[in-house]
Amino acid sequence: MGNHSIEKYLSDVLLYIEELETFSNDITLNNISKPINKWSVERALSIIGEALSKADKLDKDLAITNIKQIIGLRNILVHDYDKIDAPRLLIILQKNLPLLKEEVENILANK
Repeated sequence: MGNHSIEKYLSDVLLYIEELETFSNDITLNNISKPINKWSVERALSIIGEALSKADKLDKDLAITNIKQIIGLRNILVHDYDKIDAPRLLIILQKNLPLLKEEVENILANK
């Protein structure tokens, strides 16, 4: 079945944040709507949300700001794909992911 630990799920979150960082500097408001960019960002955010959902089920006291909203974004990405606003994805990349990365790194450092 695999490893179902909080550390595994949080490591996955960190991995996908770092993957997003490798190309997100090249993503702008003008090109975020290009299918390859939008799909890549959506897929990574979906995985991040799913991993946090699984981690949250194991520990309801994870010190992650807006964890419910991040998980909710995953549900929107998967189930309500037609409601995705590409410029909002850019804001998430620029504003929200740095804090999430910092919080996940802190949790993993203290495990």
